[in-house]
Amino acid sequence: MSTVPPSVPSGVAATPARPNEVKLISHSNLFYWWPVWALAFFMAIWTWVEDHRLAIVPSDGRVRVDGPGAYSMNFGAKPETNSLEYAVRASTSGSTEPAFKPRVSQQAWLGAVFVIGLVLTIAITNVPLRGLWSFVAIILIVVLALLISLLKEWDRIFDALGNLHIYINMAGYLFIGTAVFILWALATFVFDRRSYIIFTPGQIRVCEHIGAAVKVYDTVGIHMEKQRDDLFRHLILGFGSGDLIVRTSGAERNEIKLPNVLGIGWRIQTVENMLRERTANLTP
Repeated sequence: MSTVPPSVPSGVAATPARPNEVKLISHSNLFYWWPVWALAFFMAIWTWVEDHRLAIVPSDGRVRVDGPGAYSMNFGAKPETNSLEYAVRASTSGSTEPAFKPRVSQQAWLGAVFVIGLVLTIAITNVPLRGLWSFVAIILIVVLALLISLLKEWDRIFDALGNLHIYINMAGYLFIGTAVFILWALATFVFDRRSYIIFTPGQIRVCEHIGAAVKVYDTVGIHMEKQRDDLFRHLILGFGSGDLIVRTSGAERNEIKLPNVLGIGWRIQTVENMLRERTANLTP
């Protein structure tokens, strides 16, 4: 059974307390690289489940059909590749280990999709497309990818490019994904937290760069501007992030820029409500 605190009159619902401090953190562009490690881990899991193996053979190898469902490979000279030498040792020693250890998918589109995702992430985080241009770019990329997939033309495109099929083994996906994930985690949860702006009812504290001094400004007369017109970076990869510009008033006016602030919409609304309540309390 719930009770109403004595300070609240009977029949009046208690309103939640406003926050006394709101901290906005500026993230680096590395935050938007999460699709790279997510895609790499997904491709690694796909390759592991598919369980096909990679064999590196000399260029003079030929496949011979020995019978129904039986095949063998012949070489003009003794193969001098580590892949085949290990397979020969594993097959003749009676070991239970597979003759070919590296896992690789037989689907060429896996490597192509990963490379396209990597290139798009690099382009999105370094070439900002604002307004209508970002929307047009998204529509063109999605329509083109769907059209190629529906027509099943990926293999023909690779063949036309000089048999440019991209194969990446599971270890390659795991190495790239793990390296990018470590860098992403360090930047997002450690280094980025050193660039921030803290709003309190009476003042704001700003640290624009790692190692920079903390500057303090009064909240009276400040103006906040939200910039979120890069559809790729802010809405798709950033989950509603945006750039924040704060302009202070007084004798020494300053413009503070904080790029890539997560949840900038509802955070600015919280700050405005906090400052509005302070102004109301100061008004006689």
